[in-house]
Amino acid sequence: MRQTGRRPFLRSALAIATGIPALLSAHRHTAEAAQYRLSDASAEVAAQAQRERVEAFFRSYYAAYDNADAPAFLSNFVQSDQTRFEDATGNLIVPGYQAIAGLFSQLLPVEAAVVGPGKLFKLFHVTGDLNYGAVVEYVNLRNTFFSTNGFSIQSVFDLDGGLVARETDYSDTRELGVSDIVGPANLTGVAFPSAPIHPGGVPRSSATPAPPGAVALATGVTGKPSASPEMVEFVQQFQGALRSRSVAAILSFFTEDAVYVNPLIHQGPPLYGNFDQTIQIEGRDLIAGLFASTINALPDCRGSSLVHVVGGSSGGGFEWKAGGRYADTGINRNGLSGSTGLDLFNWKIRRMSVKFDTFQLPVAAYDTIRTALAAAGVVDPPPT
Repeated sequence: MRQTGRRPFLRSALAIATGIPALLSAHRHTAEAAQYRLSDASAEVAAQAQRERVEAFFRSYYAAYDNADAPAFLSNFVQSDQTRFEDATGNLIVPGYQAIAGLFSQLLPVEAAVVGPGKLFKLFHVTGDLNYGAVVEYVNLRNTFFSTNGFSIQSVFDLDGGLVARETDYSDTRELGVSDIVGPANLTGVAFPSAPIHPGGVPRSSATPAPPGAVALATGVTGKPSASPEMVEFVQQFQGALRSRSVAAILSFFTEDAVYVNPLIHQGPPLYGNFDQTIQIEGRDLIAGLFASTINALPDCRGSSLVHVVGGSSGGGFEWKAGGRYADTGINRNGLSGSTGLDLFNWKIRRMSVKFDTFQLPVAAYDTIRTALAAAGVVDPPPT
């Protein structure tokens, strides 16, 4: 009979003894991972519920506007002297609820009379948190303010108690036809003529402070938080990655199937489609190509500064100011202003929408960026 030696026996016993804690540890880690997944799932369910609440609020908000129902529309605002309505592209600041009420009580009936109720606005995207703030995209339809085209707006909202404390609108004037941008404009049949925005082709300027003006990083104009602490930290890290010009660092924030929207993606002359037509790409590979080919020239990257943050884990965004080579651009010639909307899923970006007036960029920079995107294969070149 073969005898089992002491050393093999001890080795076998040791293997069994050491395997038991390892097995227990594996079970513990599996349980912990399952717990984390459950926690993540619960957080995402709560975030989705918040997305639905904030979208429902803004659908009601813009439905009232579209139907020219001024009382219903104004009921969504905080009745405070601190409440503000602003247009960053047109350099409009309306301070205080009473002034806002006076403006829209006059504006909506005229728009409805000229264009017709239900033909003023079309909402198409909302991201944010009703407890803090949101970034909303919609189209002012043709002939409300301009004759050549509708006008896509990206609005940043501070919210207070589920009501609007501040709305600041951002847009790209190159979405319009040339006559609305530089003139002479056709004003016939336009409810509230606002053209030309840049008379004679000179980017609009003003000595008075342009929107968004003096705003705190994460506090709204009425003193309430505009973003959750987690959102502030996330945006600070992401905007830091944009400023660092590290493509790898930037890409680490995106999902694989993320959508990226930027008016600089448009190829061809002014007058492009509403609802972000021709200015978006999809997938992290294309996003990588965009940043790799243009990272040193994008105004929201190198030299930019973070101005204001809105939203929470369900989404939101931020306002920024260009610097560096663009330090003398914009309405005040101290850096053009822009906004960025972020749709989030488990703290990854699944949609990023950048909005600013590309007409405020130097022509050479604008052309260089678009040429680089076409050369890199990120977008199709304009037809010849």
